[in-house]
Amino acid sequence: MSDIMTFFTANMPASVFNQLFEESQTAENACPFLTLIRYPEQEEVDDWGTKAPIQDFETGFLGKSDDELRQYFRRFLSERPGYKQGNIGGHWMAELDEHSAIESTIVLHYGMKKSTWDYMHEYEPEAEIFADGKLCDDGYIWWKWRVPFKYSYSFYISIECCDFEVMQLFCRPDYRDSRGLIDYETCDKIIRREIPDPLQTVGGEWDESPDP
Repeated sequence: MSDIMTFFTANMPASVFNQLFEESQTAENACPFLTLIRYPEQEEVDDWGTKAPIQDFETGFLGKSDDELRQYFRRFLSERPGYKQGNIGGHWMAELDEHSAIESTIVLHYGMKKSTWDYMHEYEPEAEIFADGKLCDDGYIWWKWRVPFKYSYSFYISIECCDFEVMQLFCRPDYRDSRGLIDYETCDKIIRREIPDPLQTVGGEWDESPDP
């Protein structure tokens, strides 16, 4: 399992990241999964995720847009030798922004190669990219969600390890507000088959016939 390159796009105390780390690690089988990049010229990268506690610092990514973060992300992976990349993977970014300290939320970005999308939809080429997915200059389709700290690791694992339909579940407007904040608890109950999926695409069909 690879780690997620993580940025501060607003200045905030280190205690925000420390809180994020502590809350995310309460998930079952959790491990460090966020690698913090403090400024663009940073040479040293944590090999297996950044662990709390960290100390206060001034971010070098203040106010950066999604496009600017992606551009840095791709340059980092293409220009640095592998041994200087830590364990950072090529499909995820994370962002702590001006809302993170107030709401205890993190923005998680996930990218899928357009070629992968095309392969998955070989027999339905008319399929539209769902939700706010955006085809970007790096050849990836990117989605993003705002996730409560305590569910951030669990959400990451759900997208990484579950079926494509689970990612679509997290994109449904019933479980995601206009700012992208997800209702993780309800989605998790659907994934675990504690409650039925109204669309019956996650967890299969439920037998609603009465007990004999």
